[in-house]
Amino acid sequence: MSEIQSVRRAFDILMALSCDEGAGLSEIVARVALPKSTVSRMLSTLEAVGAVERNGDRDGFRIGQALISLVSHAPYARSLVAVARPFLQGLAEATGETLTLCVPDGDYAHYVDQIDAARALQVRSWVGQRLPLHACSDGKLYLAHRSPAQIERYLQHPLQRFTPTTLASPAALRRALRAIRRKGYAWTDGEFDPDIVGVAAPIYDDAGRIVASVCLFGPAFRWPKEQDAGHLIQPTKDTADAISAKLGYLSLKVTKQREVLLDSLRQLRGLRG
Repeated sequence: MSEIQSVRRAFDILMALSCDEGAGLSEIVARVALPKSTVSRMLSTLEAVGAVERNGDRDGFRIGQALISLVSHAPYARSLVAVARPFLQGLAEATGETLTLCVPDGDYAHYVDQIDAARALQVRSWVGQRLPLHACSDGKLYLAHRSPAQIERYLQHPLQRFTPTTLASPAALRRALRAIRRKGYAWTDGEFDPDIVGVAAPIYDDAGRIVASVCLFGPAFRWPKEQDAGHLIQPTKDTADAISAKLGYLSLKVTKQREVLLDSLRQLRGLRG
């Protein structure tokens, strides 16, 4: 199969998945009119690079987050910065610490905005930097909410150690990801830069996907341990929630909860009738 033909077939498969919430292998085969073995091989490759991902069951696929980030990254990041900046500025003023806005970018966390603290001692600018997922709070947050298969794919690659506290062990990283899913935020303590401690909280879009994160951070010498940092963690989570609400996520949750409640009331009325 020529390289040009492979690209065309991969594009056809992606187009077949873009029509709805995804499709099973048999549906894709029917849509693209290719042999099942060919489609299966190409899906495996597309999944490995994050262009497609499993859709809850073994045979279902949908467009992957890496491809979503690729096609919408630049314009979306600019609009996201505009939405988030007032909230970041408010938190920076309240805490006196530095904040960044970050978006997932394949196997990296990409920093797109920063609000500096109004303190004499400040930290470097991270805007434009791309850090490996396992080495920063934002990256661990994104990784924690990927599918088990995607997490294992990431863990198959060598985990570069940047400092003595970098989570360079698959077992240690798996434990950290479980804790992040439980707590709803990610903490970092010198894992990429030994002098920086911080906390990241997720930003969701109107479909409930993590599209970005807020990270509050500062010099290690003046930051408390995680168990004593509730006064920094909770405002960071609240700020991320406020940005999510602007993007329609919380209103979507309320709408769904209202629909569930109405369905329950209808069922109760039917039983009484």
